[in-house]
Amino acid sequence: MLSQNRKNIYYFASFAAVGGFLEAFTFLLHGGVFCNAQTGNLVLFALNLSKGQFSDGAKYLYALVAYIAGILLSCAIPLHAKKLNLKIAVTGFEIAALCAIAFIPDSASNWFTYVSVAFLCALQYNTFTECAGVKIATTFCTNNLRQAVMRLYRGIALKDCRQLKESGLYAFVILCFAAGAVAGGISAKYMGNFCILLCPALLLPVLLTMIFTKEKPTDGPAAPTGNADGICENQG
Repeated sequence: MLSQNRKNIYYFASFAAVGGFLEAFTFLLHGGVFCNAQTGNLVLFALNLSKGQFSDGAKYLYALVAYIAGILLSCAIPLHAKKLNLKIAVTGFEIAALCAIAFIPDSASNWFTYVSVAFLCALQYNTFTECAGVKIATTFCTNNLRQAVMRLYRGIALKDCRQLKESGLYAFVILCFAAGAVAGGISAKYMGNFCILLCPALLLPVLLTMIFTKEKPTDGPAAPTGNADGICENQG
């Protein structure tokens, strides 16, 4: 039987791969936008307001509101549905929602996808916050990269094996995120919008592992550390 730490590493590797995949998915197929975090949307919303372009700015506000809603839901579930296992519930919901996104018609506005992805990433980010005793994000890499470099330096300078192991864990999650982005880029070319179905296919074994190994419920998401700068800028 897998130890809890090994299970967590498996979970975080899978969710990081999904995070990278979603970045490639929205960028390549839905208007050149990264939607996993909201720094870019906040800046673009503010810039449009500064120009008096309120209708153009509103579309960025939708993704921001969806992200806030995802964070609030991840906080509310443990408080108001204490018998519900947050990790299992979020994983199951994400699988179902990702399947639904695959069937959004091509004629629909990209903002249906943006809002959906923003909401899901907020849920994922604020639910899966700690792996093997360290805070790790699965939807962006800015803070993970910072922590990997800091711990690598400290591990070498102080001859601290624990810091080196933690640096390796951060680096592993970053590589999984990058691998997900590569998979998203390749599959988008051949499968179009249906490529996103690879994400629930990856998460289904995670969900089954949680269920059959009786994943312990948590008291709620911890306050994650770090920010993702420049994640959601419009590149198109």
